[in-house]
Amino acid sequence: MNNFDLKSSFTPTKNQQIAIDTLFEGLISLKSQTFKGITGSGKTFVIGNVIKQTNTPTIIVAPNKILAYQLYNEFVNMFPNEFVGYYVSNYDVYKPTYFNELLNTKVDGKVVVNKQNKKLRYEVKDFLETSNKAILICSSTILFPTFKDDINELVIKHKSYIIRRLNKEKIKQVTNFKKENKIDEANRLENHIDYTIDNLLSSTEDDVYLNTSVLAILNEKIGDFYLTDYFKDIKPNLFIDESHLSLLQFSALPSANKKRLEKLVSKGYYINNVIKDNILNLKQLQKNINNTTYVSATPSNYELNNSEKIVELLTRPNNLIDPKITIKNEQYFASNQMINDIQTTIHKNETVFVNCLSRKQLFNISDLLKKHNINHEILHFKVKQDKRKKILNDLRNGNIQVILGINMLREGIDVKQCSLVIVEQASRNNFLRTKSCLIQIAGRASRNENGQVFMCCNHISSSLSEAIEEIDYRRNIQLSNSNSL
Repeated sequence: MNNFDLKSSFTPTKNQQIAIDTLFEGLISLKSQTFKGITGSGKTFVIGNVIKQTNTPTIIVAPNKILAYQLYNEFVNMFPNEFVGYYVSNYDVYKPTYFNELLNTKVDGKVVVNKQNKKLRYEVKDFLETSNKAILICSSTILFPTFKDDINELVIKHKSYIIRRLNKEKIKQVTNFKKENKIDEANRLENHIDYTIDNLLSSTEDDVYLNTSVLAILNEKIGDFYLTDYFKDIKPNLFIDESHLSLLQFSALPSANKKRLEKLVSKGYYINNVIKDNILNLKQLQKNINNTTYVSATPSNYELNNSEKIVELLTRPNNLIDPKITIKNEQYFASNQMINDIQTTIHKNETVFVNCLSRKQLFNISDLLKKHNINHEILHFKVKQDKRKKILNDLRNGNIQVILGINMLREGIDVKQCSLVIVEQASRNNFLRTKSCLIQIAGRASRNENGQVFMCCNHISSSLSEAIEEIDYRRNIQLSNSNSL
C-alpha cells in the first residue's frame, strides 16, 4: 500500500512538525498515546500529516455526527485522491424501544432514516470489500455490529431457520413465564412471536426484517460482524477525536443498552436472545486496532493514565494567544452592563457567544436581546445539521451577532469573528461546569486577537480555578513562543 497523498497549500509550522514526528513515532512503536492540541492549533492538519506518512488505514471517531461531518469535509479536502468514508448512524432520530416503569408498559421507539448517511455507509462497506486503503470518519456507531450483506437478503436466505428458532424460544420462554405465574408476560411473548412469524411468512417490508427478535436470531446464525472486521490483513490506526467526550459514550452505551433490553425481555416483549454483549467497549474495539491516539484539548484522566506518550501542541500557527479570563459577579449576567458589552463588541464587527445553564435562562436572554434589537440565534440539540450550518455561516457573514447555547457552545464551533464569550454561573458544581467544559467553552474565543471570556460567578470553584490555571499555563507558553519569533 502506498502512502496517503495529502494536498494542502500549507506547510507545517515548527511546533506542528514536532508534533507530527512525535505522533508518527508513537504509531510505529506504541499501542496508545494522547495528542493534546488546543483549539486553533491545527490538530486536524497535524493528524492529516501523520496519516500522510503511514501506509496504514485510519479510523477517526468523533463524539457526534456534527463533529464527524466537519471532520469528513476537512479530510476530503486534504485527501482528494484517497477514499475518505463517512460512517455514522443511519438515523436522524433514533429513540429505542424501552419499558416505562411509571406507565408499566413498553414505549415503542422511533427512527427517522437519513438516506444520505445510509448511502455513505454502503459506500464505505463496498469500498472495504476490495481495498483497505481508507480514511474513515465515524461516530460511536462503529461500536455496534453491522451486516456485511443486505439484511433483507439475509433474512430471506435464513427465514426457515429464524422461524424454527423463534418457535423454539416461544415454547421455552412461555413455559418459564407460566411456571413463575407470569401470565401477562407469557401471553405477551407468545403474541409477539406469533405476530413476527406471520409477518415473516407474508411480507417483504423492511420493518419486518428490522424486528429486534429477528435480528437477534440472524446474528446468532451468522455471527456478529463489525466495521473493523474488514481489516484482516492490516490493522488500522485509531484516532479518537474529542476523546474526553467520545470515551464517555464508549463506556455508557454497552451497559445502558443491555439494561434496556433485559427489562423488555423480563416483561415478555422480546425473546432472551436479544440480550447480547455485542456493543463493543473500547478494549474490545482496540483488539482490531494497531494504535490508538486520543485527541483532545482537555484529555481526561483516562487518556492521560492509559497513554504511553503525551504529545502537546499548545501554540497556534497565527500566534494567537488564549483569551484572558475575567471574573464577573453573577449579577452581571442579563444586566444592562452585559447588554452594553455585547453591543460594544458588535460595533467592532465581532460576535458574542453566550453560554447559559438552562433552557429557561436561554429563552430569557433571547427575549432580552430581542428588546435591544440584537440579531441572534439559539443553538440546541434539536437544531439539524443544515440549519446549524446556516446559523454559523450567518454568524461569519455578519447577519447574526450573537449565539446563545447551553451544551452546544463547546467543541467544534470555530468562528474567528467571536471575540467575547460570556458564561453564566461559571462556578456551578455540575457536569456543564467541569474544568474540561470551561476550558472548551473559553476556547471559542481563541481564534480572535481580541478574545476575552467573562466567567460570571460569586465565588471561584475548584473546577474554575483549575481551568484558569491551565489556560494561564498555555498563555505563558504561547507568549514565550511569540516572543521567540
